[in-house]
Amino acid sequence: MSFSIDIQPISTFKRIRITNLETLVYIDVVSKGGILNSWMQTAEQWDIIDGNDFESGWDNFESNGFKSGKMSPFACRLSHGLFTHLNQPYKIEKFYLGAHALHGILYDAEYEIIETSIQENNAHVILEHRYHGTDKGFPFSYTIQLHWKFFSNNKISIQTSITNESETPIPMMDGWHPYFKLGNRINNCTLHFANKGLLVYDHELIPTGETLTNTMFDKGARISDTHLDSGYIVDASLPKCVLENDKYTLTIVPNAAYPYLQLYTPDHRGSIAIENLSAAPDCFNNKTGLHILQPQEVWNLETSYQLTSK
Repeated sequence: MSFSIDIQPISTFKRIRITNLETLVYIDVVSKGGILNSWMQTAEQWDIIDGNDFESGWDNFESNGFKSGKMSPFACRLSHGLFTHLNQPYKIEKFYLGAHALHGILYDAEYEIIETSIQENNAHVILEHRYHGTDKGFPFSYTIQLHWKFFSNNKISIQTSITNESETPIPMMDGWHPYFKLGNRINNCTLHFANKGLLVYDHELIPTGETLTNTMFDKGARISDTHLDSGYIVDASLPKCVLENDKYTLTIVPNAAYPYLQLYTPDHRGSIAIENLSAAPDCFNNKTGLHILQPQEVWNLETSYQLTSK
């Protein structure tokens, strides 16, 4: 077998490390939040994931930028935490940044390890969390499974499966919040993706409903000192996003369930958040990309990440 899987306690939760025994590259998936916290390129001694230090616990996750967080049942901002569904008003109780609810409810959920397996060219872990409607602002039960798979060609895929366990349809959005590094400075990287429009945000990063034509990255452009906190409608015929520098290429390919892309460059310029989203921010209100999940419906979403050397 060319892989190993090692499960160890870390703080109050578990770290699942999947190692390619030929290259010694490994990934760390954390049972709390279900997140990818490390993708260590061992020979070069650097981590492509700008992750979290969990040795002392989870307490700094929110203040550290929700790095790698799974955003469910909504992503990014929900205006004032309010929405109406089936003529009933709701207000989210979970985390707020300023006036608006941020990054969903399950980013700190405890996931159960359902399955681990090693195959000839990959190894995987399946995590599951059953949400029982505990937030009064989202009193709808659903089950979420995360299927992390690590391939021998230094590719990672993550499939999310969401099942509505409620008796009524429920609103649903899904997204990821990973930060990537390809060196010391993101300014030295080139970004390349096709889009069908840039979402216009107000000063609090809530979509206005307008879109603008934006071709900056259509043929690839150096990020340089450009500040990004921007959402794009992905071109379904060319869904991939490529981040590269003079040594490495990171290729991100979402399936059709993720037709939106959010990009964010933090002030330290050491990494970039590249977030695949199923809908536009605040979709519970603006309905842009909102998925209404029917009772017992299973919704599958998938993204892959592959790192290659030049």
